[in-house]
Amino acid sequence: MRPRRPYARMIGLALVRCEGIVLKVKDFGEADRILTVLSGSDGKFEALARGARRPRSRLVGVTQQFSQARWLLFRGRNLDTLSSAELVSAHSNLGADVVKMAYASYVAELVDKMTGERERNDQLYSLVVAAFDALDSGTPDPRIAALAFEIKFMAATGFLPELGQCVVCGAPAEQTAWFGPEAGGLVCGRCRPRLRDAAPLGPAARETARLLLALGFDRMQVLKPPGDAVGELEAAFRTYVDQRAERKLHSLDFIRDLRRMEREGGQS
Repeated sequence: MRPRRPYARMIGLALVRCEGIVLKVKDFGEADRILTVLSGSDGKFEALARGARRPRSRLVGVTQQFSQARWLLFRGRNLDTLSSAELVSAHSNLGADVVKMAYASYVAELVDKMTGERERNDQLYSLVVAAFDALDSGTPDPRIAALAFEIKFMAATGFLPELGQCVVCGAPAEQTAWFGPEAGGLVCGRCRPRLRDAAPLGPAARETARLLLALGFDRMQVLKPPGDAVGELEAAFRTYVDQRAERKLHSLDFIRDLRRMEREGGQS
């Protein structure tokens, strides 16, 4: 008796085509992978790639983290099965540069942790692809690209903090010099004592946030924000993101380690 083919059990399941990008890869069994994929048309979903870890598998390249591809899938109730894929972009520079990889991993983890399953969002998919493209090219600086993604991601998912006025009393932005992650936005000097977690956010940081939200990634290389403005924004938004994600983002630890090594290397 001839053995059953692996896809014989797929008869009767819907065959779906979509374009998507790999957020996460997990080894499964002896030679398989389970992919977490984000697409515009189908949202976020998991797919089983059979035999993808075998060296001669046709799925080796397309099942790497950060790969963008056109997918042909058997749609399952909780887990799809990958039939074939056509590579759009491998974003290979992300795996070759530790700094780029660190920030790309943060983008992928943030999206994975803060998006639901199978929720269509073409805007979010385009944003993630643009962020990976920017990080892969190295323009703008990966640190700026990741910060811009945070702000744009919060806007696309309805979590953008209040950046136009004091979130507590409504005082105009010009009178604010602080950011309250728990309160969810800018805070003026009068309201600041009422918030235990308020962090400095001066005029340069506010203007940088406005520009990062407004500009496309391909235009950000013209920005020359002061270092303290970038630092203030990172501190404010990373705390804000941590609270909204309601879970630890492990990729941030790696980024902090890299930044610490950069500082220590500059002092030696």
